[in-house]
Amino acid sequence: MTILRTPTFIAAVSILLSLTGCNEHVIYHSYRHVPEQGWNSRDTFTFDIDTVRTAATYQFALGLRSTDSYPYTVIWLAVEREFSHPDTLHRDTVKCQLMDSVTHRMGKGIYMYQYDVPLPPMTLHRGQTGQVRIIHLMQREVLPGIHDVGVLISR
Repeated sequence: MTILRTPTFIAAVSILLSLTGCNEHVIYHSYRHVPEQGWNSRDTFTFDIDTVRTAATYQFALGLRSTDSYPYTVIWLAVEREFSHPDTLHRDTVKCQLMDSVTHRMGKGIYMYQYDVPLPPMTLHRGQTGQVRIIHLMQREVLPGIHDVGVLISR
């Protein structure tokens, strides 16, 4: 009996393939790591979006990962979504509620908390390329406790 025909090997390959399957509706999903010393108000996280293959209305979501060292219950962000051919620019001010009124974390996780914040949908045209830029609007210049900032685009 060869190793390629054993039930254990076949089961392992099946599980691996099911775990690596992709969501055909997601066209972009990426995170940027925040420097260990914190998120400086002068730091802009930029996400370059490759050529859009299909004209459609796309759903956008902002992703944040934070730790207990983030000192506030909310974070305010400025999000710019700029695409070319035809030129399209959307600017949004986003309030991300990280804790409820009794300071319970609203994100998913134990040590690292994941937050997914929907943005308004946006119609994109075939052939467009673009960028999503994110900055924080908090008064404190350097924000501790934000670990990653991300963008998800799907149909």
